[in-house]
Amino acid sequence: MTVPAGEYDRLLLCPLPDYEPDEPGAPPTRWSSLRPASRPQLTLVPPPPEPGQPPVPPAALVRVLRHVLEVLDGRRPIGQLHSLLPDVAFESLLTRLRSVRPGTQHRLHTVRAYYPVPTAVEVCAVIEVRTPERERMIAAAARFEDDGDHWVCTVLRLL
Repeated sequence: MTVPAGEYDRLLLCPLPDYEPDEPGAPPTRWSSLRPASRPQLTLVPPPPEPGQPPVPPAALVRVLRHVLEVLDGRRPIGQLHSLLPDVAFESLLTRLRSVRPGTQHRLHTVRAYYPVPTAVEVCAVIEVRTPERERMIAAAARFEDDGDHWVCTVLRLL
């Protein structure tokens, strides 16, 4: 809000006693969220990758995403993904497959990875969807966990 020059005389600011923080030096009595934090707050900066850890998802993880897109395109039977995906993701893919129009093409556009812990990778991807009528972008999110022998997909969502 902009106040024109000369209008400041008509403005009156009043304190809101129920919402004002306590006076400096006084013990806090209300609105504890206005006090300074006594411990570290949530940090949204991802930790640096471990030495030798790839900054991009391993090729096997990207391959699983491409297999999903090949199923949606009709170029791969969905049964081949049953052992690669958790049951919930497989059922979700079956449901989505029923609504895909013939002639739809899916192409992996960009892939980003984040390693919250050394044994897990969270992948987000942008997927280009082309139909005869239009082009659009959708998102995918997946989580893969290392069980020692290989990476296992634990979550897959197409948004």
